[in-house]
Amino acid sequence: MPVWAKVVDSFSECREFFYKDTEPQGMDQNAMKICQQFEFGGSFYASLYSTFHRIPLYSAFTYDNTCTHSGGERSSQWKIEPQLSGMSSDKMELEAGYNRDTLKDKQAVNEDYGYTGYDRGHLNPNSFQCEDGRDATFTLTNSAPMDACFNQVHWKHWEEAVKLILKKEDSPGTAYIVTGTVPSKHYRIPRQGEFDPPNSRDFYRVTVPTHIWSAVCFTSDVDDEKSFSFGYIGLNQPDSKIHVKTVPQLNHELSQLYHSNVQVFVDDCYSSKPKSEKVIQSLYRRIQLPISDKLTMSEETLNLFHTAVTLFDDKQTAVKRPRLTSATIEGVFSSAEAWFESTETMKYVSMSTCVQSQPYTGPVSSHTELKNRELPDGSQELVCSLIPEVEEGCTSSCLYKEEVLGYRCYLHSSELSCSPQYSIITVSGTKCRSDHTCGTHGYRYYWCYTDSSWDYCSPPLPIGKGVGTKKGNGKHCRSNHNCGWYGAKYTWCYTDYNNHWDHCCSVDDRFSALNGRTCKSDHPCDYYGENYLWCWTKDDTWDYCCTQ
Repeated sequence: MPVWAKVVDSFSECREFFYKDTEPQGMDQNAMKICQQFEFGGSFYASLYSTFHRIPLYSAFTYDNTCTHSGGERSSQWKIEPQLSGMSSDKMELEAGYNRDTLKDKQAVNEDYGYTGYDRGHLNPNSFQCEDGRDATFTLTNSAPMDACFNQVHWKHWEEAVKLILKKEDSPGTAYIVTGTVPSKHYRIPRQGEFDPPNSRDFYRVTVPTHIWSAVCFTSDVDDEKSFSFGYIGLNQPDSKIHVKTVPQLNHELSQLYHSNVQVFVDDCYSSKPKSEKVIQSLYRRIQLPISDKLTMSEETLNLFHTAVTLFDDKQTAVKRPRLTSATIEGVFSSAEAWFESTETMKYVSMSTCVQSQPYTGPVSSHTELKNRELPDGSQELVCSLIPEVEEGCTSSCLYKEEVLGYRCYLHSSELSCSPQYSIITVSGTKCRSDHTCGTHGYRYYWCYTDSSWDYCSPPLPIGKGVGTKKGNGKHCRSNHNCGWYGAKYTWCYTDYNNHWDHCCSVDDRFSALNGRTCKSDHPCDYYGENYLWCWTKDDTWDYCCTQ
């Protein structure tokens, strides 16, 4: 997908944006590139329009914060794009001046939206622009069918929240925004038999998107630490839940939806900066719908809750309303990998984490309690308890960073190594002391105090890998005995549930060697004429490695 890399404030700059190394990926390869021009004004923004789906795949624009009034007036004059239908004009114009049948072959017309239950939903919102820029958003090449409730309630709330963040930003800079659609495979409007008699108009012309998404990149003119980015995405449905994301998380989700690699911004736009985390957490707390409707309570807890509400509603017997003083919220995951991905997102978005709270093993176990939790495919559930995230010496979440193959947090603007809160279970299955979760706590191995003594903990994910004793890659470590030191002078792990062990690399990566060493960038893990994997490491020696 093309990246939005500069302000488009003239026709020539829009052309440069579209035609200099910006071919679309993972989208309709025949989509048309439009520099949206309005009457006698210049080019206001850029859109990539699918003539097959008759909707824009995205609009890329900048937020205009120069408006002297807060209006978001809607125009009744929706325009079309003559150039899509082979006309010479390259600016938007009213539909009335053209033959509708000629226009309809390559683009949507106003008739397509009437009496369908779908709005002409703006991608570039009119409330984000001023004067002519606002009027320029009222073109069908900037709109897609959005469910009326989704558009007027859910998506509108998010647009208002984003605009408030950008208006309050005290650092001078530019907000680059890309808003896009994910076209459904088969669902189109208007639909015959729903609102119209047969043969009253042409049916099944305009594709309804399954998802609507947006990505925001604010670049400060004076201080990179004040730059930030975020994204959000939701199903185009009346009861939709819209979720805030980091830009890399949005890239990942869009890559799955488009079935191709997607990168919205050229460098993910300061997504690792503390300011991005603070903005995302603010949006999560203020806008994102609560998860309470997904929670289930035991019958006893539900009975206590209703009893308390009933009792304390009697103003003759109760002076104050009931107060919740503590709660235990458990989450159950089908695999350690699913837990890891969810908790990383949870930490970043809500400053909460779900620590492993019950022993976990793999497919084979003699432990009765764990066997009772076995899933139909033979895997095991991982149970965790939700707690507030507290990282000593950090002002941001402790997150895994692939580029350094380890966990990092920020202390204001300085990046530090950190040890995440991730488990209260030791390698022997003993619970840690309530005030001491698993962590490094000043050592190179993971451990915690127990009620009677102390014990090693399995390091957090990602899962490490054994070196292997014969030609070929080794086996992965057990998730409850991941690659670590465990009191030895080398890293090792159990690779199965019969307690077979192996020397290991802490990451399944072609630049990772034993004992936490890193291969040189020009000498990744390989055989190099030997019958074992090895590499030259950054400390100018060699060592075994685990992944070719």
